[in-house]
Amino acid sequence: MSTMDETVERLLAPMTRKRLFVAINRKTAQDADITPYVADHLRYMVELERRGLLWASGPFIEPGVQVGDGLTILNTDSLDEARELLTDEPLCHRGLRSFDGPFPWELREGHIPIALDASSSSFRLN
Repeated sequence: MSTMDETVERLLAPMTRKRLFVAINRKTAQDADITPYVADHLRYMVELERRGLLWASGPFIEPGVQVGDGLTILNTDSLDEARELLTDEPLCHRGLRSFDGPFPWELREGHIPIALDASSSSFRLN
């Protein structure tokens, strides 16, 4: 094994290396067609979160755009399960949104600062 390979392996060894699945969501309909189903979409995503299947999700910020494209990161056991969850999402299920992916992705680096105040049961993302 070369010195470079050994260095890379040493750097990778302590990393989380959590496997997740990432998808880019694409709007395929007009806001007027999507708006009646946004609550269904939000309820579905909150349920995935409650079940531990949704790691992160949200829209790309575009000024003046109420419903646009976004990113979803799923915490599932398989690519097939991730694809099924994306397909069943209410906007995708109705053909109002499509998705690119899901793509297997490995969390290696990053910092998620969360402050928890136990005395008031409150928290904030820093």
